[in-house]
Amino acid sequence: MRKLLGLIGLMGLMGLLPIKPILSINPIHAQDTNRLFLHVDGSTFFIDNEYFGDRISGYTLPGFVLQPKVEWKLNSDVTLSGGLHWLYYWGARDYPATTAYGAYPIYDSVSHPVHILPWLQASVRFNPYVTLTIGCLDDHGHDLPLPLYDFERKMVGDPEAGFSLYLNADWLTMEVWTDWREYIWNRSPVPERFTAGASGSLTIEKEDWKLYFPLHFVAQHEGGQNMSVSHNINNNFNGATGMGIGKVWRDFWLDASCRMMWYHQNGNASIPFENGWGIFPQIGFNHLTDWRICINYWHGENFVPLLGSWHFSNLSANTEGLTFDRTRVFSLYADWNWRFENGNFLLYGTLYHYLPSTGTFANGTTKDYGHRNQFAVGAAILFYPTVKLH
Repeated sequence: MRKLLGLIGLMGLMGLLPIKPILSINPIHAQDTNRLFLHVDGSTFFIDNEYFGDRISGYTLPGFVLQPKVEWKLNSDVTLSGGLHWLYYWGARDYPATTAYGAYPIYDSVSHPVHILPWLQASVRFNPYVTLTIGCLDDHGHDLPLPLYDFERKMVGDPEAGFSLYLNADWLTMEVWTDWREYIWNRSPVPERFTAGASGSLTIEKEDWKLYFPLHFVAQHEGGQNMSVSHNINNNFNGATGMGIGKVWRDFWLDASCRMMWYHQNGNASIPFENGWGIFPQIGFNHLTDWRICINYWHGENFVPLLGSWHFSNLSANTEGLTFDRTRVFSLYADWNWRFENGNFLLYGTLYHYLPSTGTFANGTTKDYGHRNQFAVGAAILFYPTVKLH
């Protein structure tokens, strides 16, 4: 625990680096200081994941997210905002009482008729080089690759809440953040839980070419120092590093990269792996405005994605105690964007092809799995209008 917080603090000292200002979706202009704005962000979506077999079950996510908030720009460096985050699934009569929704929430015996959370944030730009956000974090996935962050979390997950430090330079981009998932009171029957991480890239650019070296780190802690109730201390880690190269060609962005990833845990008796690894080469074809196609391959052994897609795990998501000797999967992803003022329409699809593997059940029996195809499709209308109130 102390080592983890120490690492985060050390990376925070990088705020002293001479780096350029961070680009914002809503840049602050001199005439906008000491002003109030109303942002009504949200989306309506339909996601159909057609998965079958012992590895992962399919599910459907039809719903609506509405996030209205009032933003007060005190000056060019300080912004306060507050509002609410409302998630509604079509046909849902109640919602689990969990405080940490993932991409697909797990039902529990305690439920609420609606799922509404407060949205509060303070953002401070200490100088032209460093921006600190405390409270709810903007939903962008921390620029993590798919095996480390499932993009469905950005669509339907609860807002992250904690702090985030943004750094940006011609040669370096970096974010360090903490997402506090479970607060504990004295004699709380549940342990505290938080996720911390760092994600960035060293970049060399020349004309239309870019060479970059990504670095990602995610840690999850469960436990705490509440000694009135006995809690196990569990720590899990994901990391990745690699290299990529990209080029702008006419109206396209062409990109090829390869990342090596790892998993480590201590104290978590429910996970049979102490160390694991994976390799993730990827090729992308991106039209600069409308569409993109991405082809990738994954080979992993004893790997567990903490926030990532379960397609890349060596643990079964739907069969307790089932593990796989290796996970090898090709995937083809494509999406199309139709942009309009203050929003866009997104249509996407993903095809997964699993290569043969051997599974071992909790009782020690084994089963050979052959080639298998899975697919997912989704559509969403995203909107983010802004109105100046004062």
